[in-house]
Amino acid sequence: MNQEKWNEICFLLSENIRAEISEYDFEQNVIQALRVLDWKEYSGDLQIRPSFAIGASNRIIPDIIVNSVEKRNLFVIEIKQPSIPLNTKFQQQLFSYMRQLKLQYGVLIGQVIQIFYDGDLTEYDDPILLETIDFEKDSQKGIKFVELFNKEFFNYDALNNFTKNILKSINRKNEQKVLLNKIISPDYELKIIELIKLDLQKEYDGEIIDNVLQSLALKIITKNTIESEILKTPSTKYVQHSDTISARDKTKYIINESGIKLGKNKFVLEFVRTYLKENPSSFSNLKNIFLDEYQGSTGVINELKLVETKYANKSNKRHFTDDKNIFTSSDDVKFVVSTEWGKFNIDNIVNLAKKQGFKIEEV
Repeated sequence: MNQEKWNEICFLLSENIRAEISEYDFEQNVIQALRVLDWKEYSGDLQIRPSFAIGASNRIIPDIIVNSVEKRNLFVIEIKQPSIPLNTKFQQQLFSYMRQLKLQYGVLIGQVIQIFYDGDLTEYDDPILLETIDFEKDSQKGIKFVELFNKEFFNYDALNNFTKNILKSINRKNEQKVLLNKIISPDYELKIIELIKLDLQKEYDGEIIDNVLQSLALKIITKNTIESEILKTPSTKYVQHSDTISARDKTKYIINESGIKLGKNKFVLEFVRTYLKENPSSFSNLKNIFLDEYQGSTGVINELKLVETKYANKSNKRHFTDDKNIFTSSDDVKFVVSTEWGKFNIDNIVNLAKKQGFKIEEV
């Protein structure tokens, strides 16, 4: 049954359309395909181009919202003309709808079908692409799509299990990167030296082994030596990468002889708080002081409304968002401070604080 439904969807969205079909006409085909999955507009399952108010003056108009029997929004569909390849601009448009409507799943339909997820099962900032499905008859991916997104059996438990399986394969690649970083770290070089000493102690005196090892330089590098050199000597002005080594760095920071020892992220938070008290400034001026590149991917400070939207479906907002840590600039912009600090980017803030006249003690 699922196979037959998928083949009918292929007919409606690929085989039986004109080469230059308009986006509007293609939308009608998508609505027909949704009927194959038993979602019907007349029964209230679909909202076609609904308008949602965002703030005082803005509105968003997604192509299709699929509803539950209780009229709860389930997932959003964005439709693009199939003659145009899907690109990041189209994906970002779908992401915006997912975030604004607080929906964990979104579907992009054009030349192919793409399924996106945005929720606590992943730590990625942006929604993650789970699957790209070509319009091929008898496709196993297509049959799975029918199984997951048909009205009769639609449920988040099944979707979440599907998502976990996809993420498991993605995370496996990430784990390999983490392991690589661990093996090429200076800490691991020391472990290897200890293993060498242990192996040689059966044949040589310990002092001789130590003397020989002190005359050697042990360095573990990847086969791709060019990449290794880039990692060893960053070409950018500010050091921005992080790895598992940072978790071992227990350095604390004291601001202006307060005696209060602060971890990395709390140090940045209190530095921003103290700076703002002494130097009330507009948000744009603050962004010019606390440059995004000092932190890296997240930025040091960000507007609260941007963070709330970007991490709408995440319990970890990657910023201090509790009421007592929401700041207001002199031009009345509410903003928050990033929590993402480690060994490889904290020095940028320490140096900034010292440059601004703050006394910073590292303990």
